[in-house]
Amino acid sequence: MPRSRIPVELLLSVIASYVVGIVQILAGIALIFVRYADGLTATDRTVVTIAGSITILIGLLVVALASGLTRSRRDARVLLTVLISISIALGVLVLIADGEVTAFRLIDLAISAAVIIVLWTGRVARSFARSDDGRTG
Repeated sequence: MPRSRIPVELLLSVIASYVVGIVQILAGIALIFVRYADGLTATDRTVVTIAGSITILIGLLVVALASGLTRSRRDARVLLTVLISISIALGVLVLIADGEVTAFRLIDLAISAAVIIVLWTGRVARSFARSDDGRTG
């Protein structure tokens, strides 16, 4: 059975998902290095290390799920949406708590939101709805 081509929008969404995942991995690594900053207590170091580790883990999961999108896996689309939504919520929380709006943070939030929008609208949504390989197992 010939495999149908994936929509260009989905391909762009996969690439953007890889970018989001890699940025999260790098941000997690940077957070772990922050633990060596002067003036942090032992509790602060522990919290920063755990936050960095969780950020790396989320980034790795985003990259893994992005590869599932190219095979029209519905479960990958749902789980990726959940993970990126959590990332967006945390990004907004950091913007509110920090008070400093940077172009990097805004671009990261925009790319993350664009991935979710593309996954659930237009030709991409229709391709998931009709895909024979859209199984969840």
